[in-house]
Amino acid sequence: MLRQRVLILAVAAAGALTLLSHRLLFPTAPSDAIANLHARLAEAEARARVAEAAAEALRARLPSASPRAAAFIHSTASLPAAAGGLMMMTYATGGVHEMLSNWVLHVQRLGLPELVAAMDADVLRQCTEQRFHCLDWSHTSTTGDKAYVRGSFGGFRALGVRKLDALLPVLRAGVHVVLSDVDCVWSSTPLPMFHGKVAGFEDFAHADVLLATDCMDPDKDMGGHGCFHDTVDKNTGVLAVRATEAGIRTMEEWRVRLFVGQNDEQDQTTFNDLLDGNGRGHRWGMTREQRAEFAHFAEEWCGARKTLRGFNREWAGAGHTAGSRRIFDVCLPNATKSALVGIFPISEVAGGHTFFIQQLHSPTAKWPMAVHATYQFGDMPDYPFGKRQRFRDWGMWLADAAEELAGETNYLVLEDDAPLEPRKPWTGGMSAEELHVRGRQHVDHLERTRQRLAYGFALGRAINRTVVLPTLWCYCDKFWHRLDRCAIPSAASSQPLPFVCPLDHVLDPALLHGTTAARARRPRGGMLAPRADGPWEEGIPFRGRYWLRQLGAHPRVGMSTATLSVAPPLVPGPANGSAPAVATPRHLFPINPQLLAMTATSPAQTDDVAISRLVHSFVPGADGPHLQLPPASSDAQLRRSLQQYAHVRLLRVSLSDARQLLGCYEKQSAARDMAELARHVFAHEWCYRPYQMTAEWTAVERRGKPRRGTEPWCVWGFSSPEVPPTCKS
Repeated sequence: MLRQRVLILAVAAAGALTLLSHRLLFPTAPSDAIANLHARLAEAEARARVAEAAAEALRARLPSASPRAAAFIHSTASLPAAAGGLMMMTYATGGVHEMLSNWVLHVQRLGLPELVAAMDADVLRQCTEQRFHCLDWSHTSTTGDKAYVRGSFGGFRALGVRKLDALLPVLRAGVHVVLSDVDCVWSSTPLPMFHGKVAGFEDFAHADVLLATDCMDPDKDMGGHGCFHDTVDKNTGVLAVRATEAGIRTMEEWRVRLFVGQNDEQDQTTFNDLLDGNGRGHRWGMTREQRAEFAHFAEEWCGARKTLRGFNREWAGAGHTAGSRRIFDVCLPNATKSALVGIFPISEVAGGHTFFIQQLHSPTAKWPMAVHATYQFGDMPDYPFGKRQRFRDWGMWLADAAEELAGETNYLVLEDDAPLEPRKPWTGGMSAEELHVRGRQHVDHLERTRQRLAYGFALGRAINRTVVLPTLWCYCDKFWHRLDRCAIPSAASSQPLPFVCPLDHVLDPALLHGTTAARARRPRGGMLAPRADGPWEEGIPFRGRYWLRQLGAHPRVGMSTATLSVAPPLVPGPANGSAPAVATPRHLFPINPQLLAMTATSPAQTDDVAISRLVHSFVPGADGPHLQLPPASSDAQLRRSLQQYAHVRLLRVSLSDARQLLGCYEKQSAARDMAELARHVFAHEWCYRPYQMTAEWTAVERRGKPRRGTEPWCVWGFSSPEVPPTCKS
């Protein structure tokens, strides 16, 4: 019945919209017909909202799909999989509630069996609410679980131990596991590759462990060995483990190494030391003498001399398939003499750099089956802002609440109309000018971009509209270490420059959400400011560019659009007056009063000077009307001019016009607040330093992290942009 009511309302609304289109095409209809149309549209809108509310209430009253919520919570004795089966597994605390939701939604969309190691009571509640299978590991809960644990070295290492404690009983029950971190998105099933059913990866059917890699070189990755012998680390954020004796022993030894880890040793560093044949605590817990002693023991235990990275050889067992990507027979000292280990290709299990920065899926037209949000910036101890924004910007974030997609707010869509110049050529010279040519181009470009964004934010704040960011471009990668021709050295051959870069390369996404104190006051982590014109400490609400592509499901927002621009000045005619003056858009496109009445929120106050200065015109082929205003208006004038178009959900404006439209703030407090907001939001300092160097670099690097004014090899960014001042009286 409810579906029938919604369908009837949808048909009625469609009929009303058809009538509206008829009136737009034939604007000579009598005023009473227009009034009647308005009434019918308003009625249809109200009934649609009532129907939506009723549907939501009905969904809330529906009984659980399972007769008992406990059906989703398991112990090691009641796993939801039989021996020989495979589970997609992750682990989570309440501090990553939304990230876990996103992981689950992707896995469930693929129809794959999931199992979440629930590390605290918050995750257990989420299991029953969202209806996914959990292994109850909440007896290991700590007080730090409510925070985003990635911000704590000790907490993250301890969580790694708990992760393996939960994994091992599943493996001992004979269940194979594809284990991925919660900041991983699965877009297709890994089962065919795991079972060796994908051409070119047949040997994977015999592997005890399959790992992701931080390799960024597609040529090395596709060379047959999958960067196995490269100095770059294997990545433990995505791994598949068979319930074999070798697979279990490998995980057991990894667990011990994590337990005894020191300083900032983490799950990945300890696993790579294990795979490389190094001892427990190799990086910081062993002296030089102890390392030498263990190396001697390892050679005797494995009966082979260590290669560049560990005791290993290509596997060529009876099941080997010619032409398959190789897996390796690896001896892990004191754990197992033979573990078969393979490396997932970066085209299928992409890291944060190969996907978000190199964007290898674009030139190859090959979307990976998994994306792991590594090599990112912008996370904070209270929330993974950077990871979430990257997923949002590529359409991989499924965990947004309804109000985060299309609530009742209005939007200002910022369009970057500045031409993009080609990258500077690289001469290969060693002078400071030649080494910094691309670094300077990048910093100069982002300085301009940030300044233009600041005026866009100021305009959004002045008229209380959530800003929609433009596409952002970078001429340099952002990296903790040195760059080769503005790219990470191992990625230089495949790094496009310039490239569409993440928000965290331009400014910190966390800062857009306000100060730490303001974020802590909100009902849940990761929430934006409720208004664009609130206290500056609240930040400024925004949407990424991909958000516009989701509005097909929200036509009341996506189809309600207008363009805001600067009205061109009148151009006087010749002195003799024989030719007319160049017409303004008001005269180029005659205004029909009835059309104006239909597209206004409320009748215009003709005695208001600010409103009378607005030019409303219809441009054939454009989306919605064009609203043109004189340049250098005050914030109050802009608000009064646009108040009759408050119903328009999307106002589009170029960054150039945004810079010209808002000239000043009438109140000194408003100008001061915007200046404080800009200082907060655009607080960003970075050193772009070249890979090529002279001997002087060694001495500089020994002094530690580069600091502005002390680093001779850096191109530094960025300054705080200017914002509109207080109006002169």
